[in-house]
Amino acid sequence: MQAEVIYDLNNFTAKTAVEHDKELRTRSLRLIKNRRQEKAVAPVKIILGAAVVIAVCIAMIYSQVVLTELTSEVGFYERRISELDTEYVRLQSELEASTSIKTLEEAAENELGLAKIDSSQVEYVNLTGSDNISVARTGGKYLIKENWDKFVEFISEYLPF
Repeated sequence: MQAEVIYDLNNFTAKTAVEHDKELRTRSLRLIKNRRQEKAVAPVKIILGAAVVIAVCIAMIYSQVVLTELTSEVGFYERRISELDTEYVRLQSELEASTSIKTLEEAAENELGLAKIDSSQVEYVNLTGSDNISVARTGGKYLIKENWDKFVEFISEYLPF
């Protein structure tokens, strides 16, 4: 019989109003009310939940403010670093320019009044004669030792040994 119900095409045929009402009565569902009372949500839980949500929102806003301030500070220092880098490059090029040979020659000529040597300023010295090299006495411990030795000789002449 179940096979007949499964393939029963009479279900799709037009029905009279009486059959339709009868079928609706047998098919309609009854609404059964829940006999349990719904528990009311405690107002403390609502207030506590709202406080937690507000605290989280305030924490997020505060962290965004701090992040924005730090970002602007980082930007300031990055700009300052780039300014100092350009100043460093400028000073390096100025230093290189001031220590070049050409700059030193110009400074010697203009500020010190020096000029390059020319052939009229050259004097030749004849060194064919006998040359002697003498070393001047210098101070220090050797001079003290010589004077001490002279003093000891002077004293030893007058002392009987």
